[in-house]
Amino acid sequence: MAYTVLARKYRPQTFSDLVGQEHVSRTIGNAIATGRVAHAFLFTGARGVGKTTTARLLAKSLNCETGPTAEPCNACDQCKEIAAGNDIDVLEIDGASNNSVDDVRRLQESLPYRPVRDRFKVVIVDEVHMLSTGAFNAFLKTLEEPPPHVKFIFATTEAHKVPVTIRSRCQRHDFRLISRAVVAGRVREILSREGIEADDAAVAIVAREAAGSMRDALTVLDQLLAFGGGKLVGSEVAAGLGVADRKHVQGVGEAVLTGDAARCVRAVAALASQGIDILHFAKQLLSVLRDLVVLRVVGDDHELVDLADDERESMNALATSHPPAHIERTFSGMSLLVEEIGQSTTPELVLEMGLVRLAERPPLEPLTELLARLAALEGKLAAGGASGGAGPAVPRGMGPGGPPPGAPRPGPGPGPSAPPRRAEPERAAPRIAKAPPEPPKPSAPAPAFVAPPVAATPAPTVPGQLPEAWMKMVELLHDSQPALCAVLEHGTPSVVSVEKIVVMFPEGSFFGKQAAAAPAKNALADIAERVLGKRPKIEIAEGKISNAPTVAAEQAKRREADRQQMEQTARNHPAVREAMSVFDATDADVRVEDS
Repeated sequence: MAYTVLARKYRPQTFSDLVGQEHVSRTIGNAIATGRVAHAFLFTGARGVGKTTTARLLAKSLNCETGPTAEPCNACDQCKEIAAGNDIDVLEIDGASNNSVDDVRRLQESLPYRPVRDRFKVVIVDEVHMLSTGAFNAFLKTLEEPPPHVKFIFATTEAHKVPVTIRSRCQRHDFRLISRAVVAGRVREILSREGIEADDAAVAIVAREAAGSMRDALTVLDQLLAFGGGKLVGSEVAAGLGVADRKHVQGVGEAVLTGDAARCVRAVAALASQGIDILHFAKQLLSVLRDLVVLRVVGDDHELVDLADDERESMNALATSHPPAHIERTFSGMSLLVEEIGQSTTPELVLEMGLVRLAERPPLEPLTELLARLAALEGKLAAGGASGGAGPAVPRGMGPGGPPPGAPRPGPGPGPSAPPRRAEPERAAPRIAKAPPEPPKPSAPAPAFVAPPVAATPAPTVPGQLPEAWMKMVELLHDSQPALCAVLEHGTPSVVSVEKIVVMFPEGSFFGKQAAAAPAKNALADIAERVLGKRPKIEIAEGKISNAPTVAAEQAKRREADRQQMEQTARNHPAVREAMSVFDATDADVRVEDS
């Protein structure tokens, strides 16, 4: 006797048996009960989610002897023949092989005639997107106004290829991918009917490999029944399908999170020796990391994380032993690694080196901790400067600027004195203003870093100079508001004090209009308060400016000076000088280019 595969043997015969598509079952059932059945339907969705099955169920519901009814009897001749696919009034057409205009015309010629026995003549066109443009156009008029005894049902996996003129004439139902939990439940039910034992790990592997398709799940199950006999065990199921065991995948995930690069390399070598698909393993590992993130963030939610009972405990322990940011960061890196593996001709090497890279990444430092450390370092520096004890030790008889004029300098060590060196000009020691002592404060979390106030300076009187406070403001704006920083870099500060800041722009300047806006002035006032210690009044003025220093001009000068210095360094390089001597060249013959 011929064997019937599980996908056909357990095809749903009523809408109540159709799992994972309750929204479609409810809509069609209510339409039948209220007499609002459309004349044309378009079923879209991935493979194996129930499109053709639903089309047959709708045909049975419309033509059942007890109908039209949402629950066909499955006992009358109409129900039996439609389920078997040989009802003379239910035409199932393959759109891939009957896609020409002539095929559509022959179909249309038979539509005006009433059904031989059934209540409705139902036309089911599978893979309708394969029809030619001419065939679609031939369908338009008939599809818009068909005879009252004709119903059209189109099914496709690629709805975007169906012309919009066809879609607008059909009632569209989008079939969803079926969740793992629903697939696993259906698989357990079928195994129970077949009298087959299976552990939770085996059922979970089947549900994961199905990827949302019930037909794929039953096809895989058929293969496993032939492989494993009367009992299915998780490890044997993984070996039979050529996929990595779930515990092995979890072990690699643990090695990556704990930084055990050697274990990752050995795991990839074991995969290669077993002939396991590298890309499939990488996707499994990505799924494990996703489950860890969900367990760490949401908790042990059985609906969001579908795991076997023996696996759930170890996954929870692994998730709680690492901070969420670390697991999320690893997931992001693994996601990019999966893309690299999919595009590589040597996936094994890419996976091996990628796992090593992920395992050996330095840990993340919390931003709050870094800011607290910066604030503590700033406090230590300020305390050292105020007490005068932070400077380096100075030998007796020497001032901050060096030995007195004319006094001999100490040599490099014992023995004869070092040769005399060229006298250097005296340097005055920098004067550090002592900050007034602050009263002790109770211990509290370190505050966010705030730039220390810079003493306000008047507008520059020497062309080419800029106030230190203004340079500090523009520097802080570069990090927080780069757009405003780019505007103020072209302004000339004529007054910079704790009471008022006046910034000059040329007449009709675009940057002046941008800086004069209220949000820009408020942002500048906020930064000035951080730098000067007091919120000044901001004024933006326009007028003729001669020899006006700006931050942009200062930066351009610095870049040009750096370029000239680098060019001179390149010209004085020994290799360049040697080449010039070989070719008897001069400096004018040497051209320096930026790479």
